[in-house]
Amino acid sequence: MHTILFVDDEPVSTEPLRMLMDSLGFRCVVRTNMSDAMAFLAREKVSVVVSDVMMPSGADYPEIDSSETGFHFVREVRSRFPGVGVICLSVIGDQAKIQSLKKRGVLYLRKGETPLNTAAKLIESKATGIARY
Repeated sequence: MHTILFVDDEPVSTEPLRMLMDSLGFRCVVRTNMSDAMAFLAREKVSVVVSDVMMPSGADYPEIDSSETGFHFVREVRSRFPGVGVICLSVIGDQAKIQSLKKRGVLYLRKGETPLNTAAKLIESKATGIARY
């Protein structure tokens, strides 16, 4: 079974997506800050991370501003867990920041604009390595 780690300080915003992924047979886990997400990644096998950008850093990273946490999180995941797929699901609109994510191989989906079924297909593809469109 593939595990999807959702990292968002407002988990209700991804609940419909998590419910859909769960119904498709994925194990969905939620963490609300970078510290808790990194701890989970260190002890569990995760296929893909779906992360917000603006969120608390948590106890292990007090120096990181919440507006930048997601970028630091992506760098850490890429460095420590290179086999884990990464998708950012956020409301940021800064194209330079979005491009910096894409250069790291991160798929960027905009909250509230990406249709649920589209997001689910893209997450499934990252998790399994199989595109079903």
